[in-house]
Amino acid sequence: MWPLVRQARYLGRYRQIAHVFWQYGFGYLLDQLGLTALLSLPRRIVRQPAPDPISGPERLRLALTALGPTFVKLGQTLSTRPDLLPPAWIEELNKLQDTVPPFPADVAIATIEVELNQSIDTLFRCFEREPLAAASLGQVHGAELPDGTPVVVKVQRPDIQQLVAIDLAILSELAALAQQNTSFGEQYDLVELAWEFGMTLRAELDYRREGRNADRFRANFAGNPHVCIPRVFWRHTSARVLTTERLFGIKISDIAGMDAAGMDRKRLARHSLELILQEIFVDGFFQGDPHPGNLFALPGEVIGAVDFGQAIALDRETTGNLLLLLVALLERDSDGALRVLQQLGMLTQRELSPALRRDMRRFVDHVVDRSLEELSAREMGEELLALLQRHRLRLPAPLALLLKSIIMMEGIGVQIDPHLDVFGIARPYAMRALAELNSPEAQMRRLIRELNELRGIVGVLPGQTSVLLQRLNDGELRIQTRDLEARRTAAAISQAGTRIALGLIVLAATLGLAGLTIAAAIARWDGLPVIIPAAIALIALLSAGAVLFISIVRGGGG
Repeated sequence: MWPLVRQARYLGRYRQIAHVFWQYGFGYLLDQLGLTALLSLPRRIVRQPAPDPISGPERLRLALTALGPTFVKLGQTLSTRPDLLPPAWIEELNKLQDTVPPFPADVAIATIEVELNQSIDTLFRCFEREPLAAASLGQVHGAELPDGTPVVVKVQRPDIQQLVAIDLAILSELAALAQQNTSFGEQYDLVELAWEFGMTLRAELDYRREGRNADRFRANFAGNPHVCIPRVFWRHTSARVLTTERLFGIKISDIAGMDAAGMDRKRLARHSLELILQEIFVDGFFQGDPHPGNLFALPGEVIGAVDFGQAIALDRETTGNLLLLLVALLERDSDGALRVLQQLGMLTQRELSPALRRDMRRFVDHVVDRSLEELSAREMGEELLALLQRHRLRLPAPLALLLKSIIMMEGIGVQIDPHLDVFGIARPYAMRALAELNSPEAQMRRLIRELNELRGIVGVLPGQTSVLLQRLNDGELRIQTRDLEARRTAAAISQAGTRIALGLIVLAATLGLAGLTIAAAIARWDGLPVIIPAAIALIALLSAGAVLFISIVRGGGG
């Protein structure tokens, strides 16, 4: 049950995690998970320390920061899941961005030289020892290539791979425990959430993947003069070092700086919003972490975007369902909105309760009763999430990231220009995407896809049917239903089938008797009187009828 705890190298980390959680007032969780006895922790560990003036959300942020990069990333991930945590906790976890202390420059330089197999003086004309920013997995230094090109060099933290591997193994075990022992685990699939987090974090540890994401974004926005994506210098890039073009601009959150530079904030706000709209409705590939630290205002009201460690691809089906959800909301079609939520994987047919239908009608009416100028993506998102939480519905991780990205970009745009017409700017993108969704080419693609799926089903159906029948024949499979209506229907069908069978027998016997009588009348069956074969046939007919009647009565009509 506990293979990791039994290993000494993990036991120390378990104890460290337990101590930090106790220190910040979450010791009761350790007892709830069953870790107190398992780790031989003192009983005081489950008692809350003296009341602290700071709030629970703030204590959680401090605890995650104290536990290091893996837990900081966990907090950042949780900040994208408003379907899991209340707004106050989400807001506090959002502060985990860019709050990690840097590591020494000599360590960064040593990592670069080992990864790129050259000295720092050969690789760069100059290298800034003071980092520009420090994050949970690495930090960024300014530098210049030998030809004078300004670049930024992102360097991974030392020993981060080993630490992340241990922490992810422990988080997986803790998720399994929480799944079994907490009410939160009854509501959400915590093991699946831990697995998704682990997959995402392991992918972020390969900076070459982030470089490929940046290249894809750069290609997508090649025809957009209002967005700038930095180039990747692949000769100066490895799994743990990423070198990209340096953008010199003003942070998008620096309103005073943009005003001092004489920038048109209305255009900047529009361009920042159009960035996420193109990602969603045109490219189907969006930046999963577009916070203000990753966006810059460049000359000419150009938006510069950096940091593509988290990038999510949206398939056409998901984009189409999002558009259909928007149409359903505008048409006051609450049932249609619920159908789209099913297609998006947020709920099942079994979860369509009368209360959910009622709440969805209220949500739709509340949205439609307001003008576009009054609508807010943040407000709509929070209302929808409140509905999902109330009915314990799930929100797939990509959609949670998408919702956060939309809300964040709207917030950035409105901060730059408080009068920004968000839905007015979004309408043309949505209409073009909807027209493409309903185009003959798109319809044909869907038809071909559905035919291929049907062909696959037809191909495997005979084999699966044969296996099913074999298992039924061998007594390995039982089919049982408790549905009263299904029983009644089955009984009615059975009774009808019995009556049909009886009718067919009577009809066959009657025709046989008639034929027998005619034949006897013509040939007289070698001298036998007609009455004898007729009597035999009549007795057989009555006997068959009696047998069927008795079977019907004994079977209860079925």
